[in-house]
Amino acid sequence: MTWSYSGDPGTSELDSYRFLIGDTIDTEKILQNEEIQYVLNTYSDENIRLMKLYESLYNYFSRDIKKSLGPQSEDPSNRQKYAKEKLEYYRKLAAAAGFSVPVYAYDKVFGKGLFSNV
Repeated sequence: MTWSYSGDPGTSELDSYRFLIGDTIDTEKILQNEEIQYVLNTYSDENIRLMKLYESLYNYFSRDIKKSLGPQSEDPSNRQKYAKEKLEYYRKLAAAAGFSVPVYAYDKVFGKGLFSNV
């Protein structure tokens, strides 16, 4: 797996999308070239492509946890929140263009009176 960015988004479609999602820092690599290229090969609509890429970013940032060592701390929730907002934005655009976007609705696992028979 490789990661590359030329610094000029106009040179390739891959660099253009890498620039649009903000994955341009060599020391903070997020998505591999092959992962982005897969999305570009699979989907032709720009909004759907960005939705899928932000979905990958959101999944990546969801794995980060808040870390602290003494008075210093690192909270990645802002990056996760930004990726989720962009994901929801492009999800709406993709749905408006006719792309079927699944809606996940789960029943509550716990409810009132859960232990009433005990």
